[in-house]
Amino acid sequence: MIDLSKFKDIYVSETEDHLQKLNDNLLALEKDLSNKSLLNELMRSAHTLKSSSATMGFNDMAFLTHVLEDVFDYARNDLFNITSETVTKLFEAIDSLDNSLKSVKEKNKESDLKKVIENIKKITGVKTEGIGKSVRHEDGKPLVEKKEVKSGDNKLDELKEADKITSIKVPVERLDKLMDLTEELLIDRMRIETISGYDLDSSLTDEKLTLESLLFKLTPAVEHLSGLISNLQYLVMQARLVPLGQIFARFPRMIRDLATEKKKKINLEISGEDLEVDRTIVDKLGEPIVHLLRNALDHGIDTEGTIKLKAIREKDFVSVIVEDNGLGIDFKEVVEAAVRKNIIGNDEGNNYLSKIEKNKIFDYGADKKYVADRKQIEDILFNPRLSTNKQVTKTSGRGVGLSVVKKFSEEINGNIILESPLSKKGGTRFTLELPLTLAIINALLVKIDNSMFAIPFSSIARAVSVKPEDIKSMADQDVAVVDNMRVPLVDLERVFHLVKPLQGKKTIQQLEKESKQINKTVVLVKRGKELAGIIVDRLLNEQEIIVKPLPSVLKGVKGFSGSTILGDGETILILDVITLLQDSSKLIRV
Repeated sequence: MIDLSKFKDIYVSETEDHLQKLNDNLLALEKDLSNKSLLNELMRSAHTLKSSSATMGFNDMAFLTHVLEDVFDYARNDLFNITSETVTKLFEAIDSLDNSLKSVKEKNKESDLKKVIENIKKITGVKTEGIGKSVRHEDGKPLVEKKEVKSGDNKLDELKEADKITSIKVPVERLDKLMDLTEELLIDRMRIETISGYDLDSSLTDEKLTLESLLFKLTPAVEHLSGLISNLQYLVMQARLVPLGQIFARFPRMIRDLATEKKKKINLEISGEDLEVDRTIVDKLGEPIVHLLRNALDHGIDTEGTIKLKAIREKDFVSVIVEDNGLGIDFKEVVEAAVRKNIIGNDEGNNYLSKIEKNKIFDYGADKKYVADRKQIEDILFNPRLSTNKQVTKTSGRGVGLSVVKKFSEEINGNIILESPLSKKGGTRFTLELPLTLAIINALLVKIDNSMFAIPFSSIARAVSVKPEDIKSMADQDVAVVDNMRVPLVDLERVFHLVKPLQGKKTIQQLEKESKQINKTVVLVKRGKELAGIIVDRLLNEQEIIVKPLPSVLKGVKGFSGSTILGDGETILILDVITLLQDSSKLIRV
């Protein structure tokens, strides 16, 4: 007997693809119930799943997909009319197939689908008796039992999380390049072994090589090896990239089910799904997007509207945007809810409400006088205890949604930007800025006193030299005037309490006085659309670094996203610009 277990991974991968096609085409069919080409596509996917499931011995999955095949066959031959209620039940059948596939992956055993099979047969009237056994009535028409189909049985509070990606489809071209690089690495290894063997074994040559001549021979081989390793690293990183479409594809179905439950008419527009991001980020991205989409549908849009989900490539990161054309965020209601739940005090709440009523909380004028208040109210939105809903429903009211998004953003060293209203009519946009990869990044190494730090290039706008007369004092804050803009400064020497080394007999006071008389090297870093300047003593060099997570005992420390080990073995910390600048006290002169 043939051992089919070795084909399981292929079966699982292909079945996942066909289930996604069934979901996508069924969503499209619901908008155009008479589209015969979609019915043909649905039948082909069901037919393929039936055959492969039967071959693997998963008979219930094969039987159910054969029933679905007959349903689509009847519909395309005008023997059965598919309605929106029928579509809901067909979606439930596809969900049952998906759950059965998960059981196959985890337990190598399919689920019992007999009740689902009988339910679909009763609703549609198809007379499928078994795998490969379709029965029609003498007049060629099915007997459809007139039954009320309830479409509100789905548990929307248990919407599926994005499954972790356990396999990646890699183009053959990339694999060929990896094989070529491996062969060249083996050749370089043999070259280095041969060269190093000249001095170690005199039998290899009559000439004893000096250290200088040995280095002369080794240098080209090492340089070539370095280039190969860089290419290998690039290809491996490319192999880890997966398109965002792998998670975007499931959201149309989710929005459809949720809109049906809420009796709303929602148009979901998706773009940028072809952009590729590291697998580890895609694995974690599903849940925050679910919360943002739920938020847009539940809070943003009243009865009818459009939600946009799009991804845009920008420099060293990808922006994932969830935008709706609803009425926008009612910040007055946010403050009132925060007071009601004791997140902020009455006095603070009254202060915010007063400024909201005078429209000063939204003033983004040249002086930016009220921006801080606006930011503080936006931060309230991400509090896990906040919800503007008076009652807890299946999809909202618990207050955890946006806090999950915030936590995800912090964990991957990303950023979240809120914009609302987008126009006089309203609208809300959440932008998640995601790094392309979490493993290897480009960073600028800087020196502050005797300490070295790495600043990710994705957070850097540029580095400038600022004259003493261009550094101004505003209240408790130092700002640098750069291109006629006032940029707040961060002095990490003071923030991290670094010890400045004494030079000769000079006192710390003398050194500080001299420091104020020379130009400052400032690295301009950005957080969303804002700039801040980090004062450093010296710019060292640009370098690719491998990000190592901080040990658990240091994970609560703000301002650092991880560590890295340099070529000389020294371990340095990587600055987390976003969390560092979230604390306004870091910008205060101390």
